[in-house]
Amino acid sequence: MNTHKEFGSMSLTEKNYLHLEQLLGKVGELRKKNYFGGDCLIIDNVIIGLILDDLLYLRGCLFARSYFESIELNRLVFRKKGIPLELRYYFISKQIWKNEELLAHCINLAYRSAVEERNQKQLVVIRIKDLPNMNMSVERALGKIGIHKVEDLREIGAKACFLKLKQYGKHAPSIKLLIGLAGAIEGYHSAVLPSKMKQDLINWYNSVG
Repeated sequence: MNTHKEFGSMSLTEKNYLHLEQLLGKVGELRKKNYFGGDCLIIDNVIIGLILDDLLYLRGCLFARSYFESIELNRLVFRKKGIPLELRYYFISKQIWKNEELLAHCINLAYRSAVEERNQKQLVVIRIKDLPNMNMSVERALGKIGIHKVEDLREIGAKACFLKLKQYGKHAPSIKLLIGLAGAIEGYHSAVLPSKMKQDLINWYNSVG
């Protein structure tokens, strides 16, 4: 993984954290969730940013992405098996921290873009195959055990779905599929599923044989 120490980073001191929370509080009610080994910043049930290794990244989607790239912000890079994967989180440099008006603008842009993306997605019927880690093959397999909609998958849960697949399938489902189902329900790619959640799934998988 790349953090951006080399790009003139500004680590979040206690004072910085308090200042950031004040700016976020002007946008809406803030809550945090462990994600990707850091703190995911959520306002009005949309993810707007990430604090990782005491550095701030703002989520860039729709028009926020265009703006962040226009001012040449660097994207967060996750390395999986040596292969770099660019995520839609943009590093907030020291220069932006020094400009409170620009920092507030970036935060508001990340929030409004995330809300707009959520609203657009709600207008579209999402199929299971369109969720993270899923594909047509998994969608068909789930359909054979009576799970046809995303809502069904979320209501039943990854472990119960796994047991159904194990009971009715010709071949025992893998731990990779279990982790993929859990990630799909939570909205995570398997590669960035929180380590605590992943370990719980591995322990459970081993216990059910």
